[in-house]
Amino acid sequence: MSVRDPSSDDLRSGAGPAGLVSPSKYDLLLAAVPALLLGGTVAAARLALPVSVGTGLGSVFAALLVGYGLFVEPPVGGHDA
Repeated sequence: MSVRDPSSDDLRSGAGPAGLVSPSKYDLLLAAVPALLLGGTVAAARLALPVSVGTGLGSVFAALLVGYGLFVEPPVGGHDA
């Protein structure tokens, strides 16, 4: 039977009082992709444009954001610096 050593820290550094880790910039980039797609769709509906136009514009901005995350600020190493 294994026993957990209470002196070992199982949490990453930077964890808050509840043991939650704040999201990295890459987590936020990934969360922004569907938000941009949804925002484009909603904007098209509000502006009486075809939904395909709004979704297309949202996808262009989402693709630019993914490209930024991959090529301008690429993830290096195991931790977000």
